[in-house]
Amino acid sequence: MESIYALQPVTAKTLTEQTAQTGGSDDLSFKELLQSAYYQVNGLQTDAEKKAGEVVSGDAASFHEAIIAAEKAALALQLMVQFQNKAVDAYNEIMRLQL
Repeated sequence: MESIYALQPVTAKTLTEQTAQTGGSDDLSFKELLQSAYYQVNGLQTDAEKKAGEVVSGDAASFHEAIIAAEKAALALQLMVQFQNKAVDAYNEIMRLQL
């Protein structure tokens, strides 16, 4: 069963479809794109915490689901941190440009 918080590949087509479904304009800002990614990562973290709590309390359907959810959350967070590092590097490179 696929989690509702699973990260999906983002393309211009999927962003346009998501925007059309929400009734927004076709122009999706960089800020909105980052917020969407942040909320997806946050959702994965929350899901992993919930499943870990179920394992501790003995209510979990499967221990493996909790481990998989924790790994998904960790990978998503690592991806977000790498994106942040690349964005900071790009900003620093732009600031070094001489006009």
